[in-house]
Amino acid sequence: RLAGLIFFVAAGTGVSQADDTTMTEGYSDEGCLAPIAAYKDGLPALDGAEKLSVEDKMIKTTAMFREVMSAFRKVQSCHQSIIVNDGVEDNFAELYTGTRETGRVFDLVQTQFQSTVEELSASALTAVEPAAGASAEANLAAEAQTFNTMDILLDSYLAIEQSQEFGKTLKKIGG
Repeated sequence: RLAGLIFFVAAGTGVSQADDTTMTEGYSDEGCLAPIAAYKDGLPALDGAEKLSVEDKMIKTTAMFREVMSAFRKVQSCHQSIIVNDGVEDNFAELYTGTRETGRVFDLVQTQFQSTVEELSASALTAVEPAAGASAEANLAAEAQTFNTMDILLDSYLAIEQSQEFGKTLKKIGG
């Protein structure tokens, strides 16, 4: 219960700055935060994004976000391992600081991803041609484009939903 309280309070309350020494150790190769070190300032920019179509940007951004979520699962597993193997009492400061930082980074990347998906969705939907109109014949290419775009959008919004569910468990570790 104490472990659950630590993680709930650390991840679920407002984020304060953790001390730099602990965060440096946490992001080291041996620290629990190492898997998310690349994301501590947010999602990285897509390489060559200016040359990608809206659909390709959405696909690559969603794939990147899924990798980020995998990194957060590793952090969660590391923190749980500390609780199980080493106990909370001896590691309270490390766990508290680490879970607060995990919550901060998670909220940052999730918000950035959701914002990016919403922007790309708007662009993608405005670019979709009508598959048929009142006096027009069916446009099979436009219909295929519409289905493809909708499939990509669905996948991206599913990633958002999954991250929201994961975020709930991240904030209740050990509880």
